[in-house]
Amino acid sequence: MRRIIYIFFTLYIFSISYCQSQEGKLLLSIKGKTLAETEIIDSIGYQKTFKELIPLFKTIDSLKSSLSKIGYIDITEERVKINDSLYASAMHLGKRYKYVRIYVGKDTSTKTYLKEANLSIKNDSILIETAFAKAVLENLTSIAANSGNPFTSFQITSISKDNINTLSGKLSINQDVNRYANRIIINGYKKAPRGYIKYYARIREGKVFNQKELLEQNERLNNLSFITSKKDPQVLFTKDSTTIYFYLERKVNNRFDGFLGFATNEETNRLQLDGYIDLILTNNLNYGETLLLNYKSDGDDQTQLNVKASLPYLFRSPLGVETQLSLFRKDSTFSENSQEVSLFYQVNPNSTISLGYKSKQSEDLIESTNTDNEIIEDYTQQRVLGSFSFSKLQSDFFYPVKTHFTLEGEVGNRSSTEKKEEQISFNSLTSHIFKLNETNQIYLNNKTQVLLSDTYLTNELYRFGGITSIRGFEENSIFANLVSTLNTEYRYVLNSSIYVHSIIDLAYFENDISDQKEKLISFGFGAGLRTKAGIFKINIANGKTENQTFRFSNTKLHFQLAIRF
Repeated sequence: MRRIIYIFFTLYIFSISYCQSQEGKLLLSIKGKTLAETEIIDSIGYQKTFKELIPLFKTIDSLKSSLSKIGYIDITEERVKINDSLYASAMHLGKRYKYVRIYVGKDTSTKTYLKEANLSIKNDSILIETAFAKAVLENLTSIAANSGNPFTSFQITSISKDNINTLSGKLSINQDVNRYANRIIINGYKKAPRGYIKYYARIREGKVFNQKELLEQNERLNNLSFITSKKDPQVLFTKDSTTIYFYLERKVNNRFDGFLGFATNEETNRLQLDGYIDLILTNNLNYGETLLLNYKSDGDDQTQLNVKASLPYLFRSPLGVETQLSLFRKDSTFSENSQEVSLFYQVNPNSTISLGYKSKQSEDLIESTNTDNEIIEDYTQQRVLGSFSFSKLQSDFFYPVKTHFTLEGEVGNRSSTEKKEEQISFNSLTSHIFKLNETNQIYLNNKTQVLLSDTYLTNELYRFGGITSIRGFEENSIFANLVSTLNTEYRYVLNSSIYVHSIIDLAYFENDISDQKEKLISFGFGAGLRTKAGIFKINIANGKTENQTFRFSNTKLHFQLAIRF
């Protein structure tokens, strides 16, 4: 008792001046029997100022409870009122029991939960650190909830001392019957595409209720370009049913995208204008369908037209169909057109596989005299194609796709004036955004195309160059039977409406007709601005070959405006 009086008397002397400056407040000081015990108390922390006495006493009891949860179950405590403003508590923590052995018995369902929590069971018991006991119980409760038992709870009962540093207790489980999603209700956007609800988000009636999965499903819908989730889903539990409410809103996401490019013609040294139009119509019929129209032209009389339509989840099934028509004309040299149709299947929310057929025809417009660097002939192609695609979306206005990967293979033949030849081609596209923090990002995009054939025609080769492949070069100015491009950007996000970025693009290509193997590089900078109309982008890039010196005339300036309506 003398020790306690001495502690409080010393505490009073050091605290009296502080008490006088806190007039009208109640102060609490808690000390341990030893300096080491005081450090343990301070490491947990507690509130020290109060306006009323009852919350002060509750704080002391709460601290004792926190200490008991980490193994101090023999706490003794005395409270002293120093004056009307200062209360003190002296605690003797006693011995700490570092471990607790929990007996689980023979119940198989309980053991199943423990195994899912990666807890090792030996002799029908588990041994854990006392400090982690609360976290273990919370984890078991979460596992049970995600297994369709949201009202199941766990607790440790019959706690006793096992040995000098170990407690023992019994795991008690209050188990509810399995819960299933009996009813799904969509509020707000009642015409939301049912295929996306059922197969993309995997929201279905009759499934075992899983709180974690429910939030993931809502996030998938929110990441779609044409749906917004207004708030987290809510669940109504009754005695014999479970109803889940989703709060969705339709988001208009049609897009008109175009740009103007300025460059100097190397032959005439005159200013040259090029550009393109990209129109995407999405979900206007509430089926999640997409219609794409792309028209591109440059100052050298090169024109290209692509029309693509995609209709997912036909008849509310995981199957969808995609068709595409492409037309291309290279001044008065050659033209080509291709038709493609494919059937795709949604494997899971992020992955699809497809199988299709492609037909292509090309015409030599001037009956060219072939050279060592160029061979142009009339031909037709028939190919069977298959692909695998993976995409992970994110809630980002500028870049809604965080990760994308596509691998496509084509097998078929080419029939020309000379002969019929078997061909194989592979195409891959990989992109990812590395988000370092809220303001710094790194973007990488690789596209690789390979055509395998005994002989090649110029008008069947891949065409690349320009803003959609390697920036700083003319659009579709380079022909290759093998090409790999790498686009890199370091992005600095100033705020939610503007960002700036670097441009470093690399490419390697081979053209077996001209026996050409070259490396390309371009560099520059750009910026993106969110406006009321949409996204305005500007890119400045200069490209050169591996052995070419830098020339300012190679610089390309591109303006791009993506309007959403």
